[in-house]
Amino acid sequence: MDFEHVVDGRYSVREFSDRRISLSKLRQIVKEAQKAPSWVNSQPWKVYIATGTSLSQVKAMFHRQDVAQAPSNPDLAVMSRDDWGGQTQANMKKWRHDIVAHFSSFEEAHQTMTDAMLKLNNAPAIAYITIPKSTPAWSVFDAGAFAQTLMLAARNQGIDSIPTYNSVRFPDEIKSILQIPLDERLIIGIELGYATNSTINKYRADRVPLDQVLKIED
Repeated sequence: MDFEHVVDGRYSVREFSDRRISLSKLRQIVKEAQKAPSWVNSQPWKVYIATGTSLSQVKAMFHRQDVAQAPSNPDLAVMSRDDWGGQTQANMKKWRHDIVAHFSSFEEAHQTMTDAMLKLNNAPAIAYITIPKSTPAWSVFDAGAFAQTLMLAARNQGIDSIPTYNSVRFPDEIKSILQIPLDERLIIGIELGYATNSTINKYRADRVPLDQVLKIED
């Protein structure tokens, strides 16, 4: 697939069909993601893909935790959106406004988005990316490069994706289910699958004008 089409074709899918991804395709996209750069070729990442029975266990665990209103405990620290910088807050507020306006009402938008989140978007596979706790903060950048390469490799195979904070809210339980060593930090979960034709998947977030993010000194 042409690179521009791959980049343009990748967007955040919030409702996947029940169609499963073949194990050969999962292996292929991870193999291609390994071409991502890393500091001194440290390649700090590991990938644990939950699918089938293991994913059912993950989803059941999330349901129990949400019903119990268990507090989130991600390996990476988070902060209130109200504490983010001005421009990032403006971007997030515009996104919330636009996606709500994409539905017929606020109630429909809220219910649809909430249901999708609680079901982990019905993804047939989730790729959990980790890095060792013994690596420096810089390795988070390497994990990010790996994650983006993985999502582009997936799109090249016709597979949709969305990286979510929601999928890593309960790292201890996920590590137990997937047998992830406790000395690894759970960075992100990338939900993978094939998009449905539902309203929630027809929204496309825009991007700020190039001149707001780019400055070239000649």
